[in-house]
Amino acid sequence: MQTPSNDDHDETPTQIDLAMLFMTDLHVGSERLYKVKRRGTSLNLRYEIDGVMHQRSYLSALSWRAILLFALTEGKTVAVHEMDQPGRYRRLFPKTMLRRLQWHARPDANFPPVARLYDPNSKAVMLLTRNRVCGHAVDTLHNLTDGGPVFQPLWISDIMALRPMLGIELVRDETFSATMPISAYMETAAVTGRIVEERELLGLPLTRSIPRLETQPPSKAVRSVFDQACLENPALEALRGVTIYDDYSFV
Repeated sequence: MQTPSNDDHDETPTQIDLAMLFMTDLHVGSERLYKVKRRGTSLNLRYEIDGVMHQRSYLSALSWRAILLFALTEGKTVAVHEMDQPGRYRRLFPKTMLRRLQWHARPDANFPPVARLYDPNSKAVMLLTRNRVCGHAVDTLHNLTDGGPVFQPLWISDIMALRPMLGIELVRDETFSATMPISAYMETAAVTGRIVEERELLGLPLTRSIPRLETQPPSKAVRSVFDQACLENPALEALRGVTIYDDYSFV
C-alpha cells in the first residue's frame, strides 16, 4: 500500500497496525465520532483500489473503515488522492511530512512529535508522532475528548472528517518545531490535563514516569467490523489486545 506518487513508500501494512486501528474509536467530547456527526454531512474521498479510481461521499466514518479493512486484508493497493475539500488533504498531510512520520514508525520509538494540528476556533489540538498502515493513519496525542488528552492511533480519514461532520477545522501549525520527545508531552498531559507547548515543557520537572492515558473501549459497531475480519483472517484475533504503547519505549 502506498501514498500517491511516493515511490520510496511502498510497504505493506502490518497485521498489528490493522488490528490496532480497527479496534480504535475516536471520541469527540463524550461521544464517538460517527454518533455525533451533524445530520446530512459526509466526507468526500477520491481514491484508487488496485488502480481503479473511485470518487464517493461517505455518510459515516465506519463506511470508509470497512472498505479499507477488507481491501488491505486482501492485499490490495489503496492510494488516497483527496479528502474533504480540494487541496485540504495535502495541506494537512503533505508528502514530506508523511515521510518524516514514516521514519518514526519503528519499534521502541520516543521521537519528538512531527507536526501540530489545531482548530483556530476551539481548543482542539493534535500532535502527530508516526504513521501507520503506510500513510492511512497516524499516532496522535489529542484533546478532543472530555476526559483529558488521549494518545492513540487515528485514521487520517477520521481527522479529515472532523471539519465536514463536526465543524472542527484543523489546520497545520507551520511554526511548530519540537525537540522534546513525545513522552514529555504525555507526562505533562497526564499531570496537567492538557497538551502544553514546548516552551512550557522546558520549565517543568519531568520524572519520565509515563502513565497510560485513558481511552474508551471500541463500540459494538467498530468491533463488528473487526470481528468480521477475524473470521476471514483468524491470525488477527490474537492481536485484539495490542495497544499503541507496545510500539514505544519510554525508558
